[in-house]
Amino acid sequence: MAVRFGILGPLHVLENGRPVDPGSRKQQILLAALLSHANTRVSADSLVEALWDDAPPRTARKNLQVYVSGLRRLAGPESGPDPGSGPGPGATRISHQAGGYVLHTAEGELDALRFEQRARAGALTEALELWRGSALDGFRDVPLIDSAAQRLDRRFLGVFEDWLDAELAAGRGAEAIERATETAQRHPLRERLRMLQMTALCQAGRRSEALAVYDELRQSLAHELGLPPSPALARFYRSLLCEAGPVQPRPERPAELRPQVPRPHRAAAPNLLPTDPPAFTGRAAPVRRLAEVLTGGVGRLAVVTGPLGAGKTALAVHTAHRLAEHFPDGRLFVRLRGEDGRPRPMEDVLRQLLAATACGERDGRAGAPPAAESSDPRWAWQLWLTGRRALVVVDDARRESEVRPLLPEAGESAVVVTARPRLTGLEGAHRVWLPPFTADEAVEFLGRTIGAERVDADRESAARIVRATGLLPLGVRLVADRLAFLRHVPLGEYGARLSGGRALLDELCGGDPLVRVRLAESVGELPEAAHWAVLRLGLLARPVFTLDRAAAVLDCDPGTAVRVLEDLLEASLLTVAGAEGLAHTVRYEMPALLYAYARERAGRTADRVPVHHH
Repeated sequence: MAVRFGILGPLHVLENGRPVDPGSRKQQILLAALLSHANTRVSADSLVEALWDDAPPRTARKNLQVYVSGLRRLAGPESGPDPGSGPGPGATRISHQAGGYVLHTAEGELDALRFEQRARAGALTEALELWRGSALDGFRDVPLIDSAAQRLDRRFLGVFEDWLDAELAAGRGAEAIERATETAQRHPLRERLRMLQMTALCQAGRRSEALAVYDELRQSLAHELGLPPSPALARFYRSLLCEAGPVQPRPERPAELRPQVPRPHRAAAPNLLPTDPPAFTGRAAPVRRLAEVLTGGVGRLAVVTGPLGAGKTALAVHTAHRLAEHFPDGRLFVRLRGEDGRPRPMEDVLRQLLAATACGERDGRAGAPPAAESSDPRWAWQLWLTGRRALVVVDDARRESEVRPLLPEAGESAVVVTARPRLTGLEGAHRVWLPPFTADEAVEFLGRTIGAERVDADRESAARIVRATGLLPLGVRLVADRLAFLRHVPLGEYGARLSGGRALLDELCGGDPLVRVRLAESVGELPEAAHWAVLRLGLLARPVFTLDRAAAVLDCDPGTAVRVLEDLLEASLLTVAGAEGLAHTVRYEMPALLYAYARERAGRTADRVPVHHH
């Protein structure tokens, strides 16, 4: 059975080329949600919210399973290989993974994937032919689907503008006017599209109409947004007023026909990366995976996730240093939180990035202000990204809304985000999970700091020390720094100090409470029930436990415990220590530093409100 799906327009399902009824409205919503996040896990909570909004029935989870079963019968088994997306041919197309569902599909089976493949290959005309109307038309009232549909719309516009740009460069602007005008009418505030439309009209000798387009856009921007046209568009308009004749193609230098801001004269590509960590150790597989995502042209958005202290920022910075030649327009780094741990205003974040780009690049024309001086930093940031190939490292994100304004709407720039939460709402993101060190990596890291000779003299004690930290790079670095100071203390003696949770935190903190502050911050950001649950789990004798043990210490039924534990998994405050299986056989693990903190605080939670079903 050959099944094909379409979401670039109204939802449709074809079996052997013939339309298939996708079932009830709720089953169609579920299918649309999974297809719009194809080959990516969508959490069960998100699907329940999509199906029932704010009023799910008590049986919502069971009903969801029924709809999934119906879709499995409709979609059939996965019919072709799709590297990296899940099971191979013949396997179930919809799989259950970590509290959510993944719909596996290959490029040949979903029009959105074919569109992306053709766009990346430069077959822009063929890519645009796949569109049948507004993406996921009829499902835009569902927020989960609408956000994905908006992403598809933005990608369509970017590809359409690139296609129109190429047509203008080839002197075919007159032939493209009707299509450009039709698309511009649907997206009247899209400035690059309007600029291209004006250029096409000028190529056809219709300069007065091009000037009228600018005047219409100026009025619309003032009425809808209270903003004037961008400086680049205003300069383009003035250039049209000064032209004596229609804009003509120049085959010898077709790039000059493109109504983008010309590439400025560069002093140097901006580089805001912190220093490459000097003792960076191991991590060969995550580095390779992250580099493949950022340079492979598939989405170019990576989210590095993992528990507190896993070394997410170090991985992102180290990989970014290695990719300099792939991003000739710069490598930028920005933290989303200030020194006090509070979120920075988005305007501050954007202006920091724009200031760096202004230092590295200047527009050589008189009267052309740097992007950093624009009154609208979001627009200025997107303008700078357009036509450039830069790498942006966004550090310490806690929610999707903090990241979206920084993502390029067009062009070949890439973004890597570090975050403890998995940020499942970031559509099209490739996730790189960063586990703790292996034992060998941790011992090697220790040796780089305190000296390989000292470690080689007592490798058994060295191994015991790093295991006491849970093999987390943060813990290993802190004990390494401590041992570098305590050069007179034998490794065996120091290892004995680290027995017991409080001793571990005391050793790591020393006179600096930073570790406890960061742990308290991580737990304090959680909803009340999850916050309380973390501290209660500190009553367990070991950081590795089963669902039954968790339910007992949380004083709740297993169903409620599962949901609480899944919330903690989502926040990267727990990991699954054993192989996946039935819920009651899974072994959960709390990172060593967090477990030590929870044990330290566990005695103070007796008067807290216990976990309730919600």
